[in-house]
Amino acid sequence: MHHTAAPAEEADYGFRGPLLRSSSSEESTFVLFENQTNSPIKLYWLNYEGQKTAYRTLQPGRIHRQQTFVTHPWTFDNMDGDPENVVVDHKRIIFPKEEGDRRAILTRPTMRKWSPENHKKYFPKKFVDTTQSFLLCYRKLRKAHIEFLSSRTRRATNAGGSVGLGVFPIEIIERIIELAAPEVPYILPPDDANANAGASNDDDDDIVV
Repeated sequence: MHHTAAPAEEADYGFRGPLLRSSSSEESTFVLFENQTNSPIKLYWLNYEGQKTAYRTLQPGRIHRQQTFVTHPWTFDNMDGDPENVVVDHKRIIFPKEEGDRRAILTRPTMRKWSPENHKKYFPKKFVDTTQSFLLCYRKLRKAHIEFLSSRTRRATNAGGSVGLGVFPIEIIERIIELAAPEVPYILPPDDANANAGASNDDDDDIVV
């Protein structure tokens, strides 16, 4: 007996796009699922209403050949810890191939590397807001440090300046932010959702330093 759940929101699968669901059941095919994680993985078919319908639980190291149809999407949940901590080819939803078996290797997602360019687009709002406050403080201290270095008073008195955040170049600050960044999995949109990806404006995603 297969159990169904309510239709998932589009953001549940790491992309923004239309709700994915099965359509016709005309072209039969197979997906060869292979669990290369160290946790049991639950396989789900997304039915005609976009609901997750539970199928087999695949134990670590096991392979399962699943009959399906070309237009039927599949997803999968990690049974230990975070359910979304498993992907196939960096995706949380896959479609079968039109010809031949699709090999679907279930693995842990890789983590995104932080950069100023992807800061706002992919990282949590709390981290983004905290980072912006940190940079605001840095900019003020950096400006004060540069003014101190160029002041005649310092040269005349040979007084030493206080050591603070402002003494560091921006490259060091960015490295601090990179080390502090939370882990964010690298997730690509499903095959049929590629046209909906990348709608956000990259010009608005840069971190201001």
